[in-house]
Amino acid sequence: MVKTRRPLGSLCSQMNVGGEDALRRRVEQTPVQRQITRMYERREEAWRGLTRERVVAFIRLFVLCFVETENGLALHPLTYRLLKKTLVKRIIPWIHFRLVYTMDERWWPITLDQFRELNGYLAGHLPIVQKEDAWDTIRYFYEEVLKRRAEYERMEQLQREAHEAYERCMANVHN
Repeated sequence: MVKTRRPLGSLCSQMNVGGEDALRRRVEQTPVQRQITRMYERREEAWRGLTRERVVAFIRLFVLCFVETENGLALHPLTYRLLKKTLVKRIIPWIHFRLVYTMDERWWPITLDQFRELNGYLAGHLPIVQKEDAWDTIRYFYEEVLKRRAEYERMEQLQREAHEAYERCMANVHN
């Protein structure tokens, strides 16, 4: 096979240049590369105007690069610096600005699971960022959400127990 020949873009050309099993070979991508490709295809880059979907995509990329380091090749140190800078200068302020103090998750800028992932990383590796006012406010919000949920569950449990006691009492009265 000649090294200077390139496929023309069709499957027949690919087969002519690469051999018969060229179509069976697949280029394996790391999870980081797949995430970057999906972000590019859906136009979810962090340099665009931020939306909830773009922030979620960035957080996923950030977690893949920093937390789940076995997912791919090591990136250039400049790339890591840019990811951290984007997190601190764009993503965290965006989340902080869009916090809505409600229990309805569809109004939150990120989900509770995404918060836990990011907070865990910040606590272990970027404590300076975690102590800043913006992230402290975000952390306080999600901690309050967890407290309120526990309180609601406790109240519902008490209501169920009271209702069951009432039903038993009424059953005894009728018997």
